[in-house]
Amino acid sequence: MQILASGLFSAADSYGKGTATVEIIVMLLVAFILGYLLRKFLSEDKVQEGNLWEDKYKQLEKQYVLLEKQYQACCKEVEESSSKSTALRVVNEFQTKKKNVKEDLKKVEGIGPKIEQLLYAEEIFTWDDLANTAVEEIRIILEKAGPRYKMHNPETWPEQARLAAQGKWEELEKWQDELKGGRRS
Repeated sequence: MQILASGLFSAADSYGKGTATVEIIVMLLVAFILGYLLRKFLSEDKVQEGNLWEDKYKQLEKQYVLLEKQYQACCKEVEESSSKSTALRVVNEFQTKKKNVKEDLKKVEGIGPKIEQLLYAEEIFTWDDLANTAVEEIRIILEKAGPRYKMHNPETWPEQARLAAQGKWEELEKWQDELKGGRRS
């Protein structure tokens, strides 16, 4: 240990102990300043990062409170009007099933497979849908499909569809025997 200490101060003997002391103090001061600056830069990043996380947390907390209020209001509304809610659910289920049910529209004289697909594309799936569609609206659908379909006359289609929807098959067949390509003779 004594050898180490004497070797350390031996350089100081050559140019004086005062100069060596000043050099040591300057080196310590530089090390302190570098350490201080390094700590400051690293801690600022952490503070900024911490603030970002805190801001994000507060934002999510506000969203949670808002969603919780909406959920509570929704639950209250369902409790207050359970019959209304049930009715809406039944109507929605009916509409969903209706879209999944596609009746054979080709039973109407004058409608073939391609026209049936055109009607399906316009959400005319059932005989009731077709019966409640105006002749002009059907003509517009046919015109949009191109000149091939323009020649068809949908004048009797809603009436035929109404008979089919009511299950009046004999009456429909008798009438269709009198029709030519869906048109009145």
